[in-house]
Amino acid sequence: MAMTATKFRKDLFKILEKVIEGETVEIAYKGSSIRISPRGSTSKLARAKHQNTLLVNPDQIVSSDAKLLAEFEAEWRKDWKKL
Repeated sequence: MAMTATKFRKDLFKILEKVIEGETVEIAYKGSSIRISPRGSTSKLARAKHQNTLLVNPDQIVSSDAKLLAEFEAEWRKDWKKL
């Protein structure tokens, strides 16, 4: 992304967020070009923070319903027989 120094100053924080997300920015100032690019890992996944969204162990959810577990196992067996 290329822009003037005035545009960079106007939208400084929005542009810095784009750089953090992995985009390279070129700023034209007094006949020179300045490039800002992220250093290191830039993927959103790499910057993601682990969050526990379930209040229980996922295995307890499946094993709490015997009928559901039996249905899952029956489907798995069908799929594995095809292999």
